[in-house]
Amino acid sequence: MNYFIFILTNIILPIFIQILLGYGVKKFINFSISTLAQIQFYLIIPALLFVKMYDTKLNQDIVIKVSLHSIVLFILLYVLSYVVCKLFKYKKSISSAFTNSVCLYNSGNYCLPLVQLLYNNPLALSVQILIMTVQNIVTNTVGIYSISSGNKSVKEGVLEILKVPMIYSIILALILRSLNITVWPPIWNAMDSLGDSMVPIALISLGAQLAETKCTLKIPKVYLSNFIRLIISPLIAYGIVLILGLKGIAAEVAIISSAAPTAVNSVLLAIQYDSEPDFASQAVFLSTIISPITVSFIVFLVSGKI
Repeated sequence: MNYFIFILTNIILPIFIQILLGYGVKKFINFSISTLAQIQFYLIIPALLFVKMYDTKLNQDIVIKVSLHSIVLFILLYVLSYVVCKLFKYKKSISSAFTNSVCLYNSGNYCLPLVQLLYNNPLALSVQILIMTVQNIVTNTVGIYSISSGNKSVKEGVLEILKVPMIYSIILALILRSLNITVWPPIWNAMDSLGDSMVPIALISLGAQLAETKCTLKIPKVYLSNFIRLIISPLIAYGIVLILGLKGIAAEVAIISSAAPTAVNSVLLAIQYDSEPDFASQAVFLSTIISPITVSFIVFLVSGKI
């Protein structure tokens, strides 16, 4: 019980305070949510990815296994979402938003503080940063294609992917790191500062979107999405860990991360491409509310046991 209260007050509560601030400010000041989303999309996330990708150090075996784990988990969740959408005959835009709500989880502003508090270990944090990086690559490639193709042709969806700055940010960081090129300090400090602003701006954006959303939470699709995201996902993640032979802290972090609520980025993408933002907001909102119970249970099951 004490452990549950610790997670609730030290991780969940700070997240909700920022969401509520965004909600309250939007009610009083009619600012543009799409502009806020674009600032994060084109400046803040690329800066964060550049810094983390350039700075993170892991041995090759862990990098390969953790990356494979994240990719295989995404593929299996994507296939499961596709089957569900076909089974219930969801329209194209809902199918895209539903798939993102299941496949894209909050590996950054939820999992990073969670992992820091649970382990206080550089290895654990590095593993989570790697997972976040893979998730962001997926979010800004397949996730963008999925959400944009809800309203566009396949060709237009592919073109949207090529416009994404995150891809080029990651490639640049990898090139500079492989060539041992030191980033000019003023540029590095600017990128680091921009990256640090991701969490509050993302959560404020979510709160502002919720202020414009009728959060009745009576849409069956939201509950189904949350069930897959919070319950089925960590079960699949555990199976992948066994198959890959991933052990210790890296395995624990991979499973715990997979139990995170739907990513705030799914809302940003839905806003950016005008593809069911109400559904996306409700999926994030409800999964985040439920997650203290489900994540705490997953932490209890895996900590020190893999």
